[in-house]
Amino acid sequence: MRVSVAALAIGLVATGMLSAPLAAGAAPGGDPFATLNSVPAPPANVAAAAAATQVGGGARSLLTAPANDAVETRISDALRPTGSVAGMDLSRASSDPAYAAQLQARMQGMSMAEKMALANQMAAAQQGSAGSPGSMAAIAGFVAGQRSADMAAQQKIRSLLDSALASTGAKHRAIDDALNTGAKACPTDKTGWPLDTCTGPLGAKSIAQHRALEDGSLGAEAQALTQARAIALAEMNKGRDLLAHASGTSAISLTAWAMAYVQILNDYGKAMTLRAGFWAHADGNKYTGLVTAYIRAPGGEIYWPLKDASYGPSIGVGL
Repeated sequence: MRVSVAALAIGLVATGMLSAPLAAGAAPGGDPFATLNSVPAPPANVAAAAAATQVGGGARSLLTAPANDAVETRISDALRPTGSVAGMDLSRASSDPAYAAQLQARMQGMSMAEKMALANQMAAAQQGSAGSPGSMAAIAGFVAGQRSADMAAQQKIRSLLDSALASTGAKHRAIDDALNTGAKACPTDKTGWPLDTCTGPLGAKSIAQHRALEDGSLGAEAQALTQARAIALAEMNKGRDLLAHASGTSAISLTAWAMAYVQILNDYGKAMTLRAGFWAHADGNKYTGLVTAYIRAPGGEIYWPLKDASYGPSIGVGL
């Protein structure tokens, strides 16, 4: 699993470790509000999803959503740290995903006392280079005071978007169930494999049904994402004044706090875009996408790109 430096920084905020600035030196923080505004809306229909996604080359033709990937790059650039703090080589983490994963695993395994000790070491490392003590204290106090509100807001966002995706996923699953039932009734060849003359038309019909479902569902999902964005913006606005006046590395923890909301919205938007894009490209040049569950079709095997259990978002599409 790819672990970005942005995810590492956001993880520090989520675990309460980033109440002090992140590193002895860091790239200037990007504007979380501008980055939020750059998060693309999901495509309005399957035709738009075809234009919003690209099929990569190579042995496995993975589907990408370039506009969402660009937002991920902006988040990473805003939070890319340098230097070393508390035994963590943050410069190396910027370029070594395996090392970043080790740091993330280390943080997840820490006790609260260890997290507090690490936060204190990070704070000590920042004295004199992270801005005025007053601004540092204000930012640390704000991030700590926001924790309960953040947890509630992010849970509400995830529930809202999970519900929208699960509703569509259940309908997709029903189409697949009908296809599988039909395929089992097809005559077979001498090896026991269903004849293409039977499964081919079933697959073509299924793809058309999936595409029609996407066209009818994307509007509701986009509305849910808009509602989620409003929840995120309401929380981010609480730190707008602090962000406007924060400077130097003391602004990194506050930027990471705000970018956590941007990351969530971009991840869900990307999941919606990739799923719709999957059906837009499904019968093109034997496109197989990300492998989990599949249906049969004239062009070959067609794989569902999200997790099998509920057809909801998964790490394969950034969640």
